[in-house]
Amino acid sequence: MLSDNDSSWVAHRMYDSINIIEAERLRPTVLYKPRLYPDGDKWCALLGENIQEGIAGFGKSPDLATREFDKAWYEEIKSD
Repeated sequence: MLSDNDSSWVAHRMYDSINIIEAERLRPTVLYKPRLYPDGDKWCALLGENIQEGIAGFGKSPDLATREFDKAWYEEIKSD
């Protein structure tokens, strides 16, 4: 039987889990599904025709590449 403290802890953990799942579901990688492919010794997550015109992220694993893609999604374009 769970005590009030135990059930409160369980409810808090469930709430945290739901927030984590929702945050993952809203990642640009999940929403826009960039193409993911090996590129040399790294992985590339690319949305668009090419790296110059699209948005890309590179990493030593598919996970790292998609996380870099997510970061690139939020970067502002630098004007020269």
